Amino acid sequence: MGISAVQSLELIERLHAYDSVPSPAFKELDATWVGTSLGIAGVPLLIGDGKLEEIIETPPVTKIPGTKAWVIGVAAYKGGLLPIFSGDVLFRSRPYTGRMRDYCMVIRRPGQYFGLTLSHVQRDLRFPTKDRVTDHQVDPDFAEYTLGGFMYKGDFLAVLDIDKLVEDEELSNASARKASSIRRKGNE
Repeated sequence: MGISAVQSLELIERLHAYDSVPSPAFKELDATWVGTSLGIAGVPLLIGDGKLEEIIETPPVTKIPGTKAWVIGVAAYKGGLLPIFSGDVLFRSRPYTGRMRDYCMVIRRPGQYFGLTLSHVQRDLRFPTKDRVTDHQVDPDFAEYTLGGFMYKGDFLAVLDIDKLVEDEELSNASARKASSIRRKGNE
């Protein structure tokens, strides 16, 4: 009499376990920070992976009257409208005098959706998280929006915290007039 199907499977399992080679031991990998190296207003920065929607060529814009100086205008983008902000004016309070910035990063957060012009775009970089520096001096115009950074080829690249940037009251109101002056005119 032969063996049953279940007995046959058990036999195959035992033979395989006897003949098999043990799995190789993997060394534990260090945690890695991944992000994009780019520049805003000439300042080299890093943006964490997944923190921005995408980087696009700066689209043609239509100016919007009555907005703050850092609002370049609004652009048609993926079937909708995308406000485009000048990174130079927003952070440095002065416009860039060269040709129009070629690229902008698109940021989408609850209640915020805009493009911010970039002075340069380099590439994606990886750093061991243990190498993060938190006490390095950062450009004063960006200091309140950064979370430490990493050394790369002798330069310090600060990590821009998009969430801190989006929470800034200045960014959330692009109207050139103050809310209090609008109320007074409505009451007169």
